[in-house]
Amino acid sequence: MKAILLCAGFGTRLKPLTDSVPKPLVRIAGFTLIHDTLLHLVQQGVDTAVVNGSWMADMIEDYLEKADLPLKIIFQREEEPLGTAGAVREALPSLGEEFLVVYGDNLTRQPVAPLMELHRRLDSEVTIALAPTGEPSSKGIVLTEPDGMVSCFREKPPDEVAESNLANSGLYICRRSAVEHLYEGEISDFGMDVFPMLLDEGRVLAADTPGGYTRDIGTGKSYLIACHDVLSGRLLPYVGNGNIKNGILIENSQSYDDIELKGTFWAEKGALILKGCSLENCVVLSGAVIGSNCALKNTLVMPGTEIPECTVTDDKYLKVF
Repeated sequence: MKAILLCAGFGTRLKPLTDSVPKPLVRIAGFTLIHDTLLHLVQQGVDTAVVNGSWMADMIEDYLEKADLPLKIIFQREEEPLGTAGAVREALPSLGEEFLVVYGDNLTRQPVAPLMELHRRLDSEVTIALAPTGEPSSKGIVLTEPDGMVSCFREKPPDEVAESNLANSGLYICRRSAVEHLYEGEISDFGMDVFPMLLDEGRVLAADTPGGYTRDIGTGKSYLIACHDVLSGRLLPYVGNGNIKNGILIENSQSYDDIELKGTFWAEKGALILKGCSLENCVVLSGAVIGSNCALKNTLVMPGTEIPECTVTDDKYLKVF
């Protein structure tokens, strides 16, 4: 099976983390997102993956050239992002008649086999993996008939009027016929353009919830939760990280003798935490400095951030200084 991994986005929602690194190269509790995603695709039977890139494309291409990965990689550079469907149209010569489409900003363990069974049964042009969401307004909401056929696709509806909480999770089985009508270089998006067009033409789209973990790490909030999921053991990386001990991963070089750590915790190389701090369910990224006697809970500290001494924060989801 072949796949295209979409990695051309700017990562705007994850700034300032993505100011210096493209989102697919973001590290999550010790491993790199794109590496983990490609290994998951191998587990699903993928032997060839097209990876597109635009924002900081050189960094992505260089990483892939050096990475030890058990599949063939074809890098597709885009001077300007072509959108999700436009990128797939560009890659058709390398993808063949049927392939996977995977969004590069998701940490995922969703299986392909249940989708493929539905895809074959309904003879669908695109079969979409779904996952529940608590924020419909940030997702493409998919409505289906009892047999799994898509009846309607709502791109980012207001939360108060959303008709479902089942969202497009960024993994599709796709046939060439779904995008071959696009001209070369055309900017096009699956949710905004292709899916509505296919439905208007009466062509078959299918969707199902295949189970398995999936999380869009596009925001600071979701990134922090993903790190917590890995540190706590809810999700196991394909490349094992034996340095996680009791939910704690320490990559920086300093003494923790006068620092209290509770719950999950990850300090990246180059971070500095001064004496007297109490940290619970926190991620402290490279170059960040936390002043003495701070008490932080459920906090993401972005790269290069300086937190004043005696700062106290108790945020249920996210606190970025």
